[in-house]
Amino acid sequence: MMLTPHTPPSQNCQMLPPDTVPVPRHTSQADYRTGDLKLGRIAVLADLRRYLQVPFDCLVKCVGAMPSQRDLQRIRHNLTESKILADDESGLQWTDFTPPATSKGSEENAFKPLGRIIAEILAEVPNHGVSFLANPNGTPLSQRNNTSRPDGFLVLSNEKTQPKIHWFDIAVPFEFKKGRDMESLRDDEHKIIWSLHNIMREDLLRRFAFGITIEDMQLRLWLSNRAFLAVTEPINIFENIDGVISLFYALGSASASSTMKELGWDPTVERIRDGEVFQYKFTIGDEVFTTTRELATYGADSMVGRGTRVYEATDAEGEKVAIKDSWREVERQSEGEILKNILASCEEKLQPDKLANAKKHFVGVRLWQDVAIDDTRDETPMVAEEHNHTWVSIDLNPILSTRLHLSSTGDVPDSGQLSATRLGNIARNGTGIPRRVHTCTIFHDVGVVLKDVIPLADILSCLLGALKALYYLHKAGWVHRDFSVGNIIWVGDIGKLGDFEYAKQMDSNATHDVRTGTMHFMAVEVESQDYLFLPIIDPPPRGTRSPINPPFRMNFLHDIESVWWAFTWIFFYHTDTTTANAGHCFDTQWNQFQLAFPGTVGHASRQNFFTHIPTLHKSCNTVLSETCLDVFCDITHFAKALHDGYRMAEAQYPSVVLSDTLREDMHRRAAEYLRDAQERAGVIKLCPLPNFRKQKRPSPGDETSPPPKNQGKKPRRD
Repeated sequence: MMLTPHTPPSQNCQMLPPDTVPVPRHTSQADYRTGDLKLGRIAVLADLRRYLQVPFDCLVKCVGAMPSQRDLQRIRHNLTESKILADDESGLQWTDFTPPATSKGSEENAFKPLGRIIAEILAEVPNHGVSFLANPNGTPLSQRNNTSRPDGFLVLSNEKTQPKIHWFDIAVPFEFKKGRDMESLRDDEHKIIWSLHNIMREDLLRRFAFGITIEDMQLRLWLSNRAFLAVTEPINIFENIDGVISLFYALGSASASSTMKELGWDPTVERIRDGEVFQYKFTIGDEVFTTTRELATYGADSMVGRGTRVYEATDAEGEKVAIKDSWREVERQSEGEILKNILASCEEKLQPDKLANAKKHFVGVRLWQDVAIDDTRDETPMVAEEHNHTWVSIDLNPILSTRLHLSSTGDVPDSGQLSATRLGNIARNGTGIPRRVHTCTIFHDVGVVLKDVIPLADILSCLLGALKALYYLHKAGWVHRDFSVGNIIWVGDIGKLGDFEYAKQMDSNATHDVRTGTMHFMAVEVESQDYLFLPIIDPPPRGTRSPINPPFRMNFLHDIESVWWAFTWIFFYHTDTTTANAGHCFDTQWNQFQLAFPGTVGHASRQNFFTHIPTLHKSCNTVLSETCLDVFCDITHFAKALHDGYRMAEAQYPSVVLSDTLREDMHRRAAEYLRDAQERAGVIKLCPLPNFRKQKRPSPGDETSPPPKNQGKKPRRD
């Protein structure tokens, strides 16, 4: 059998669409994970890049029940009776609240009357569940040690008497400014975006969140969900009094439900305290699963995306499972459905014994289901008609980071920088409003991800098992497209491949894929979206038209190259514990790791590291310990085999010929390299390089900057 997925277009051959261009996620990189609050904000903004601007009334209607005209008339009357409003010959006006820009007092005092206005409007809503607190100097409690401080917030009423407010209890954050200049607008934008980001990453229960910014007389309502960030056109809070009443009445109405679902909370999940930590009860269909530990939640760090969180849990019978909570693109199949289709392809292409082995090396899915709230599938909203919205680019200048930092967490590390030159190349195309659907997947297999396995022999055995899963996947005509050390699981003594969300058939014509995430394990051709091993071809004769070359498409060689990058990452990011205690040069190895794994698109050092064998050979001999180098000695041969495979596949370009013989040969050779290394690994144990480097210098800090020493005053906060 001969596969030729890309051929020049002809009358009998339809050209397949290109794969989606990769987009790096800045919140998976080191700047975000240093704990520096400013750098964290920049990373969030760099990922987001734009927000949706919609009419005010359009977004307020998404909040909760709007007051009727009769309600508005009653509320205006009651506010006048309580002297919140004055009604004279000039019309309605706030009694004590004057334009903040005219105030000679502090920002806190200028907006203080707003608190009473909000409280009186909320009082008009029976059983409202939130209260307003102005808290410019207080730092809410956080699971992430986040030291940011909103100017105010609507907080769950049953928690407002607590001595400390937790981010879990904040329904709607506020940011205020007396001025309306560009600097004030930008500062409020950056801070409210960070607050909304923190709510969404901090709290598993939050499906979406609202926020409010006010600059002088201009109020804007914000909405954050996993598909987009939206903001309203501003209203004048002194001229549009009915608009102010409608907004806070709607927020009060949304809070009247015990589940708070209209303010973004998920009624299908319950948070419970287990000693010093929180756990969660998921209700999926007729089953209840209780989490026991967190497995991976860094997918929730980016505001827009899948927001993936994974937990170990037990069912009602005590059986251990893994739960993945995420938001997929509304057009895409769920991971469970994709894996079902992969297994169906395997049943067609594999013999029974091979099929059984394939299933052994794929993570097992127990059930999958889209989250339903009130019998309706939980989706991100359509907040405007197509002609009633605009996309606004976020201004990141002049605050881009140019420093390299160590990762301070145990997640898959990234050493990349935010790059002004690259940001312009990753802007998302399209003007439509994206949609996502909330889904939960339950897996039978619970183990340890590859990046957390310590014995080197086990690490390599695990990688071999994942390569075996790729082999069966490729034989069935699929590509994985997201192979990484975070997607390989060591279950018992078996390495299993997971995360099939981006997998697709090699001849698929799907075009709606959205690719984000770490760049560490991506094939260099996928990164550049171009074929790099083409033969030298003479130019066409003068006067003749050049042929139309097919768009770039990912194939099984790229998945195998990702295995090579994972193999390489293991040795460059770690050192063996014996060498570590013998004075190994950590800085030299760390610097080389950053060149090989920069974590951003377009670094020549990364491509050169893979494609130029002398550079690779020199790097290995220069920075790796003798112990590791002895195990890793075949890495240059592995890279050369991949080069040969690419050249063979691309030799007849514009046809890319992917034969069964090439697939079998490449998998055989890759398995041999890994198996030989595994046999030489012995009892070696590895430790992440940053753990040793941190012993030599002060820690870069926790998740955020340390709190200011003088919290009693507020000169001008973070």
